[in-house]
Amino acid sequence: MPSVIAVDLGATSGRVVLTTVGDRLSLTEVHRFPTAARRSDDGLRLDVEALFAEVQTGIGMAMAAADGDVAAVGIDSWAVDYGLLAGGRLLDLPYNYRDERTAAGRAAIEKQIGHAELYARTGLQDLPINTINQLGHDLLTGRLSGAEHLLLLPDLLGYWLTGRVVAERTNASTTGLLDPRTGQWDWDLVDRIGLPRRILPEVVEPGTVVGPITTGPAAGIPLVAVGSHDTASAVVGAPLAEDDVFISSGTWSLVGMELDSPLLDEASRLANFTNEGGVDGTTRYLKNVMGLWILSEAVRGWEAAGLRAAVPDLVARAREITGVPTFDATHPSLIAPGDMPSRVKALAGGDERLDDPAFFTRAVLESLAIAYRDTIDELAALTGRRPRRVVIVGGGSANSLLNQLTADVTRLPVVAGPVEATAIGNSLVAARAVGLVHGSLSDLRRIVSMSTDLRHHSPALDRPTTELEAIVALSNEFGANPAFTRAGGGNSSAKKDGVLWIKPSGVSMATLTADDLVPLAMDVLTDALAAPDPELGDPVNHLATLARLDDGPRRPSVEILFHALIGDTYVLHTHPLLINAVTCNADGEAITRRLFGDDVLWVPYVDPGLPLAREIAARRAAHTARTGRPAPSVTFLMNHGLIVSGDDPDRIRDESLRVLRRVQEAVAEAGAVLPAIAEVFRVAVGAESVAMDDGGVAVGFPLTEAGARFVQEGPLIPDQIVYAGSFPLVLQPAEDAATAVQAYRNEHGKDPIVAVVPGLGVAAVGSDEKQATTALEVYVDALTVGRAASALGRVRALDDRERSFIENWEAEAYRKQVAKG
Repeated sequence: MPSVIAVDLGATSGRVVLTTVGDRLSLTEVHRFPTAARRSDDGLRLDVEALFAEVQTGIGMAMAAADGDVAAVGIDSWAVDYGLLAGGRLLDLPYNYRDERTAAGRAAIEKQIGHAELYARTGLQDLPINTINQLGHDLLTGRLSGAEHLLLLPDLLGYWLTGRVVAERTNASTTGLLDPRTGQWDWDLVDRIGLPRRILPEVVEPGTVVGPITTGPAAGIPLVAVGSHDTASAVVGAPLAEDDVFISSGTWSLVGMELDSPLLDEASRLANFTNEGGVDGTTRYLKNVMGLWILSEAVRGWEAAGLRAAVPDLVARAREITGVPTFDATHPSLIAPGDMPSRVKALAGGDERLDDPAFFTRAVLESLAIAYRDTIDELAALTGRRPRRVVIVGGGSANSLLNQLTADVTRLPVVAGPVEATAIGNSLVAARAVGLVHGSLSDLRRIVSMSTDLRHHSPALDRPTTELEAIVALSNEFGANPAFTRAGGGNSSAKKDGVLWIKPSGVSMATLTADDLVPLAMDVLTDALAAPDPELGDPVNHLATLARLDDGPRRPSVEILFHALIGDTYVLHTHPLLINAVTCNADGEAITRRLFGDDVLWVPYVDPGLPLAREIAARRAAHTARTGRPAPSVTFLMNHGLIVSGDDPDRIRDESLRVLRRVQEAVAEAGAVLPAIAEVFRVAVGAESVAMDDGGVAVGFPLTEAGARFVQEGPLIPDQIVYAGSFPLVLQPAEDAATAVQAYRNEHGKDPIVAVVPGLGVAAVGSDEKQATTALEVYVDALTVGRAASALGRVRALDDRERSFIENWEAEAYRKQVAKG
């Protein structure tokens, strides 16, 4: 299979990765080597010629390991560091951004241009390490006088491979010299600070084929300018969806969001956010947080002192530690190499417990998680977007303790991985440039998701015991009352602190426990009411996945949206037989107004899910606009059931019973006969079990004109479709059952579940006694509703479109499957 070679240079080590490209990516690290800067008498320097030799060695190893053609090579590295060339040769070894010279350079630049104006031009976070500040020192020392070209590290290595002098845009955007709106050098700024224009090369977009490699083992193979800033490649390799936050976690933690355009306002500057170029014209709007450098530098010091301190062991021990002090993990005193434990200890108030490496590790990880939270809060305020998830990529994504602490502190679900996001993003951009893959960033990220195992971390939740116990008690009471619920139908929920705790699909309210309840982020659900429908699959299932705050095995109820939009603490939704005599009535709205006035809200039939929730929201708003009062606590859903809500469980109980009694009185006043059922036909269908009922309504109602019409008109509510089928078989007493069943199959393409034998009763079949009994009870309930509705007015069945929607709705199929056990 074809492959590409990704050269990925990190601040402490570099590696060369061979990536096989197909429907999935397969990565093989073939070479790893140190990249750390070296201290000398003239500063902290990078031996880039040695790095280039290691790169060529790794490329040769990748070429040898490739099983097929190598189609491209791409290089990424950390940002801001550069080499100066004259006559095609380095003037001297490049400085590393951690060299102390940056302070003097920064002061020199500030004399030329204030940071507020500089930010408005370049959108770059104010950091001493920025290239512009390093160049400020070069101007002071005259280092630029003989320079012909300035090349950032990936472009320098690319020059040695191809002879082409270019500046790839994502990395050039970190210099403080690029206009983020145009993607080109800000020549007025360059002139103003006194830089010679000649040193800045042509800017090229990520994905540009720079040219054929002319030297070494990959000679003749195209070099692609990938997202050569390693974070740009990491973000391509992050499985991001809309409104996700990314954290490229490693030496630095780069916390941000992918935007369509830069934010250059004063609020962004004061918050110290940066606008870095991304692949495909995007902007990486982010902030640098110190990252795992704090821990790795401490470990380096401990090991130099002879103390054994492996990071995995420290993290394992840190899991058991609590009560640590936290500190500002973004403090500039932590940037430079040196005695890290002493600096952290000073920031944490001198706590002596920090002398224990495991205790120190826990304090670092908790402080990083807090820094992430604070940065994410700023992101939300500055962008006007509400973060949905945190996607952590890079080496730090393997730190499961930090991932979980991040989820707990931010109250957002965390997706961790891939660790190899940078190499993956590098490889994908290179592969797309030479035609091995195609599509947008979303298409590339689908390949990422298919190629890697992602780990999910949900926030630890404080369970609101009082509210959960109350809704469970209410659910158990009404779930066990056949006047309100049959076949486990209905659902219930409680709210606390922005979390909706709702009954899972397929779990009976009668047996519901607090542990069954599924926690969902309410803002995700309520925001969906005004947003366009999600494009992927069932909108309700998609939103439930986005909103879910745990990783439990069961889906939440399909009615999550109307539970979320009703602001009361408790919501109880049931399917009472007699109340459905009103809701399944063609004159239901008029009957509701006659019986209850404005004390009950009527909602006409719309499809469950988003359409129903939006209709309920609209009806509640219209009621308030018309009456000047809040929407009532009781809602009748046409051809569906009853909703009662409130902040007091006792009040919900009383209201539910009061409404039922009033409908009972109305039915009695109309002279309605209450139902039952009968049996015929297991052998003709070939079922294992049959349940039969020969009660009065099943015997007598189908014999009436209204009853005969009712059994042909179709189902009243979704539960009837799910458990008893949309239409019964009408079987005359003297008719041959086998012939009648075959005719039914020919018409409907399936076996009947229920047979109505006018004058004799009703039968229902199933694969076992439970299934047959459930089907029977549900259909008897439908007859009961039909008989009562006919007494009050005219029955209103689901029409063909409404019925077809329920028959084909995957969520109801799932509910039926779960109910089977």
